[in-house]
Amino acid sequence: MRTLRALLIGACANLTLFISAVHADNQVDHLKDLAKQAHARGALDQEADALCQAAALDPQKYSKKCAHARDEVTRQLNEFKGLFGTGQFELQQKDYQGAIRDLSKIRFGPLAQQAQALVAQAKSALAQPPSEAAGAAALSLALAAYGRGDFNAAAAQASQVHSPNLQAQAQQILMNIKVFQDTMSAGDTLAKNGDYKGAEEKYAFALKINANGPGNPADKLHQMDALLQKQSATHQVAQEPATKPAQSKVNYAAKVKSDLAQASDDEARGDLKGALQAFDNALALDGLQPEARAGKQRVIAELQKNQKELEQSLSDGVLSYYASDFAHANQALSAYLNGSDARSQGAAHFYLAASLLSQAILADPQSQGPASDLRQKAQQQFQLARQAHYKPVESLISPKILAEWAKSEP
Repeated sequence: MRTLRALLIGACANLTLFISAVHADNQVDHLKDLAKQAHARGALDQEADALCQAAALDPQKYSKKCAHARDEVTRQLNEFKGLFGTGQFELQQKDYQGAIRDLSKIRFGPLAQQAQALVAQAKSALAQPPSEAAGAAALSLALAAYGRGDFNAAAAQASQVHSPNLQAQAQQILMNIKVFQDTMSAGDTLAKNGDYKGAEEKYAFALKINANGPGNPADKLHQMDALLQKQSATHQVAQEPATKPAQSKVNYAAKVKSDLAQASDDEARGDLKGALQAFDNALALDGLQPEARAGKQRVIAELQKNQKELEQSLSDGVLSYYASDFAHANQALSAYLNGSDARSQGAAHFYLAASLLSQAILADPQSQGPASDLRQKAQQQFQLARQAHYKPVESLISPKILAEWAKSEP
């Protein structure tokens, strides 16, 4: 009887141990599933907790996995600190897309809640048109176009500025363009009617508004001055000498042929400005010469096409800078500066420097070599912008960029 009782007690004990083992296995399997689900969500801290609880039940199988998961959480948390700082900077620079991209990577840890709040702030800013960054880019391009005398481009860009903070500057550009055009038109009318003094005053005023404006006010001012001097000169006609030295006859046909040949050679070499000058020389001798007229129209069309493509590179570069697409900004602005007829080199050098400097600011703190190289290149571009007498609109530029710009001053 005692033997039977002992056997029953032993069997119950074994059954209890078996049930406990099965329960532990079930717990480990459940924790393993929880770890997989957390990993899929990117919640590495929850994955580590689940694996470490499993390690307490099955040390041999899960201890190393627990340690590895804890190390990965520590590494991610350190990376999140850098992403949080970058996201804050991008938000301050109104690079809302960049801020959303970087802050959204912070999926757990003490900074996760703050990061999500900043993401919501960036999304809210993106949903509120018009974009301040787009307005700043348009105003910068308008100022550059106005400075080089391209009023059509300046007016088009200024009309795209809708931000209340920038409207005054955009409207000033449009007003200056209208006053300049009205003044030049009035000067042309006075000159046509023989009022050279009145025309001279109009052209002088237009010159003060914009020396690079269309219609070349400086040249017209000189023309009026010459006509006024001629008008005030005495009308005494000097007596012609009795005999005039024989003058050699000019072979105009040969000269026209030579100019056309020169124009053809220049055009073939891609020297469009040289070709245009040669065609003009031919037309000065024979204004109806068909080959010269057709060639001039062809060359002007090609020059305008090239200039339009070049100006598009500048526009793309500035817009990409304000959109924080610095790689594309560098490429577009460098292409513009490599063009043969870049009229706004100062602006291009400045924004290329700002793009390079922004990359340096956002660079990995542990990669000081590349960041230092970017800063050095940025300073070189700033100096070139100063040599071109470029003056940025400070209200459109980040204080950090302006601080570096100030360092380039001689």
